[in-house]
Amino acid sequence: MEVKNLRTYFYTASGISKAVDGVSFEVEQGETLGIVGESGCGKSVMSASLMRLLASKAGKIVDGTVHFDGIDVLALDKRQLREFRGKDVAMIFQDPMTTLDPVFKIGYQMVEAILAHRDVTKEEARQISIEALKKVGIPDPEKRFDSYPFELSGGMCQRVAIAMVLC
Repeated sequence: MEVKNLRTYFYTASGISKAVDGVSFEVEQGETLGIVGESGCGKSVMSASLMRLLASKAGKIVDGTVHFDGIDVLALDKRQLREFRGKDVAMIFQDPMTTLDPVFKIGYQMVEAILAHRDVTKEEARQISIEALKKVGIPDPEKRFDSYPFELSGGMCQRVAIAMVLC
C-alpha cells in the first residue's frame, strides 16, 4: 500500500477540522505498520479513509492518493469497493460490540461475510468460520458459532471480529 499526502477534512458549522493532514507512508507485502498516537489525533479517520468508509456528509478526502497493489483505491466504484474490502483488505473496528449485529448469531454473520466474498457452499463457509474461531482462541467454537454477540464477552467479540477478517 502506498499513501501520499492524504488529507481528510470535516466541514462543520464552526469551520474545517483537518483530521488527517498530509499523511504519507508505504507498506510492502509482508511488512507490518503500526499507527500510534494520542486519542483524537486521526488514526481511525485515516484508516477509514484508506478503505473509503467515511460517511460522505461528515468527512471528505480532499487530497492525496491511496494505491493498493497498483489499484487506485480512491477511484473505485461501489462494486469494486465491495470486492476490495472483502478480498484485499479488512478492518477490525475498535469497538467489537458495534462490529457485530446483536440480532444475528455469530455464525450467521460469519457465513454471510464469507459467501459475499468467496465461491464456497454454506457448509464450507460454516467450516471455514469454525476453523477461524479456533485460530483466534475461541473456546468451544462450534457452540460459539451458534451464539449471539451479547452472549460473549467484549474480548471474545473482538476475537470473532478478527476471525471474520481472517475468513
